[in-house]
Amino acid sequence: MSEDRGSLMILPYIKFILLLVMLLNTEGLNEAYAGTKVNQLGGFGNCREVDRSLICNWNAETYVENKNKKTCHIWSRPIKKKGKYRKRGDVALYVTHRPWSKVKNQVSVLAGYTYKKDSEPRALIGGAKFLFFTEKDVAWLQTAEQDRALVNAMRRGRTMTLDGLSSRSTRTTDIYSLVGFSAAHNAISKACGIK
Repeated sequence: MSEDRGSLMILPYIKFILLLVMLLNTEGLNEAYAGTKVNQLGGFGNCREVDRSLICNWNAETYVENKNKKTCHIWSRPIKKKGKYRKRGDVALYVTHRPWSKVKNQVSVLAGYTYKKDSEPRALIGGAKFLFFTEKDVAWLQTAEQDRALVNAMRRGRTMTLDGLSSRSTRTTDIYSLVGFSAAHNAISKACGIK
């Protein structure tokens, strides 16, 4: 991985990841958005009630960051989690557009644990395999081309399996439904003017 790609990707995410961790904790929803205006674009795919909140396969939102610059993202939680762990934090998959910094289709994963140093989480959709790099509890793909290829595979797929390895060498497998992904992705692309 080039030094520039990693630095550019990680720095804007500090505030973003903190916001998302608080968002995924449904009790912290109001705290997460204190002072941040979030526009809910809708839920897509199968929806279910979790802790008195409606959670869908894919949830689309826009918000403002970095001095009033619009950001659009979709997020999902796994429909199934496997692994021999006793405790795990929030787990989610994101696709983000930041047109103000020429970023589109950036895929990231919040693992719910600290990844093992130099581990490479792996996403599988059909026969396609994508390897991520990690920083603490977040994983990203190496290049914008890989982001685009994974998003295209997600648009065509039904499920995505993501394998990871924690700092304690615990293997995890998370399965995400891709039902509703295309509609959610279309919603954020329209909202952020991405073609």
